[in-house]
Amino acid sequence: MLAAVALPAAAQDDDLEALVNRANAAMNAERWQEALASNTAAVERFGNDDPLRNYGTQFGAVHYRKGICEMKLQRWDEAMRSFEICYLDFPNDGATPENGNVFHKMALLKWGEAAMAAENWEFAISRFRKFTVERDKRRDTFPQGVFYISKAVCHYRLGRIPEGNENLEIAIRNQRIFPTPDEGIIAGFQALATAAVSQKNEQALLDFIGKNRGELMMEPALMHRYSRVFLKLAGDAVASGMTRVASALYSFVPTTEAALDDAKARSLSKQEIAGLEAELTGKNAPETIKLAAIAFLHEKNGNLRGAVAAYQQLESYFPHSENREANLFNLIRTTSRTGQSDRARSDAATFIRDFPNSPHVPELRALLEGTPPP
Repeated sequence: MLAAVALPAAAQDDDLEALVNRANAAMNAERWQEALASNTAAVERFGNDDPLRNYGTQFGAVHYRKGICEMKLQRWDEAMRSFEICYLDFPNDGATPENGNVFHKMALLKWGEAAMAAENWEFAISRFRKFTVERDKRRDTFPQGVFYISKAVCHYRLGRIPEGNENLEIAIRNQRIFPTPDEGIIAGFQALATAAVSQKNEQALLDFIGKNRGELMMEPALMHRYSRVFLKLAGDAVASGMTRVASALYSFVPTTEAALDDAKARSLSKQEIAGLEAELTGKNAPETIKLAAIAFLHEKNGNLRGAVAAYQQLESYFPHSENREANLFNLIRTTSRTGQSDRARSDAATFIRDFPNSPHVPELRALLEGTPPP
């Protein structure tokens, strides 16, 4: 590990100021391995002989920056230790931060973020709470939306849905003020849905959606970016028998056509528009998963005509779907059960033509000959 952060030979004799400058330049250029090497060298060379007495509380900044580099390199435990040293060993003790450790309180925030990344949820909450109490409200600025979402996620991962909701709703309702990134909102909601499904607490998730649906919804093209997330959550809800939640989650997935129209109207990137166009005519559009699931839910709840409508959309709008064989068979099956025999026979003829080797062919031939499939 030491070899991985070794300094170049030319920097072996740098003094503290040179090492700090070298580290800062590397951090500004996002050369995190190089920056960590310089910060580590500063700590190892100048941090072992009473640095508080020799350099004052300002030396805490070296540990703080070292922790930032370690976080960028996903060395969570090491980062936690760096922020701990910055906070505990280099307090300002009445001195103004300008003349001391400018990162003293911010180390608490980053300590919590590193703990969260290490999935030490309870400890992360304790650091966030301490930061909230101790921070200087004038100078300790931070991305508040991300902060509240981080607290929400920690609570959700601990199974504390009400506490998580309190923090997530703060982020959602103030997302234009803070601001809060869309991906943060989705990450928080995903953590909520996962917690609710694992606890089989269907009502908690339905209540949250009902209360915050307007703020959760985005324009179709933007919402489409998170379609796979909502499809996964809805699928988990179906598997847990939470059909009402599943239906609510599927409702967040926009149609591919609507997403494409929105992307064109708002002149999004050519790459994104091309991706949507390919999805609309391809085999794996997220909407096909949604429609098949909705059909399943309709049939499960006794709404056969609703199931027929969903399967018909699949056949009409996604004729190249990789699951077309199953979808078309289900369309024939449900159409036949609703008494639409002529339509069922027409679709059965199409099925036999397109899938002559399917194991469903014999029963569909029986349908064409006048004997309904079982």
